[in-house]
Amino acid sequence: MSLNNNKLLAATLATACSGLCAGALSFVSFVDVRSFLQHLANKKTDVVVSHFQVWWPNGRDFMVPLIACNIISHAATYFFTKDPLWIATGSVMGLIGPYTAVVLGEDIEKLRSSSEEEVDSTARRFCTLHHARLIMAATGFGMSLFGMGKQFENSGK
Repeated sequence: MSLNNNKLLAATLATACSGLCAGALSFVSFVDVRSFLQHLANKKTDVVVSHFQVWWPNGRDFMVPLIACNIISHAATYFFTKDPLWIATGSVMGLIGPYTAVVLGEDIEKLRSSSEEEVDSTARRFCTLHHARLIMAATGFGMSLFGMGKQFENSGK
């Protein structure tokens, strides 16, 4: 396989990983968050508590390896292309993990073990702050698409 093919393959894989992450977080922001807020509006905090206790571990178990795949695939693409855009893009995608731990961590723990009285304000704050993850993922995906376009453009030269 030629170096040009390796560059294209790496860029395509990194872009696919960032697209999966952006898609997953789009679903959370546009479906899950809205569902949580609807349950709160209907005074069904018990539903939010019971659902979150199942939802969060499943989401975490999907997102942690996906973020790792993003970091690795973007680093590999940088290795083949030497284009610093891929380090920037991988960094944006990689920041989703620390943001979740630092900014959302306290709310996550409260929602996993809260009494119903605490749930309303904590869940609303979690839902609001969760959208930043989508912004990071969408930015990373857009940057990856741009980088992949550059690779395809350069491959014809």
